[in-house]
Amino acid sequence: MKILFKFTILAVLASCTTIHFRSNNSVPVTFDGNPKHQKEVSIVGHKHFYFWGVEPEEHEVFIDDEVRKAGYDGISKVIIYEHKNPQDMLISFLTLGLYLPRGYTIAGFTSGDMLPEEIENTVNTQE
Repeated sequence: MKILFKFTILAVLASCTTIHFRSNNSVPVTFDGNPKHQKEVSIVGHKHFYFWGVEPEEHEVFIDDEVRKAGYDGISKVIIYEHKNPQDMLISFLTLGLYLPRGYTIAGFTSGDMLPEEIENTVNTQE
């Protein structure tokens, strides 16, 4: 039983999860400041890995698509955090590393202007 416990701890701690953050230029994303961007925003997401991080080998997150899904027209002073919160670590431990959730946060500043299609969706849902 001790060997299984040690193996589980080793597998969870040595898991190999990779999240690549990219841009496909659908909305402006910059690490520099933009004087028009005054509203601070955080976009939180999760990716799921299985079998000690082997499947899938990697995930791609398109920052501009995430910003667009949140309804913003661009983001500046981007900071990306990957994190394992205590709940994710507990789930990984309880499943013996067969399921490894990983979280990320994209933080930055935006003008607060919503995209035209998001404005239409907001108007349609309020009717």
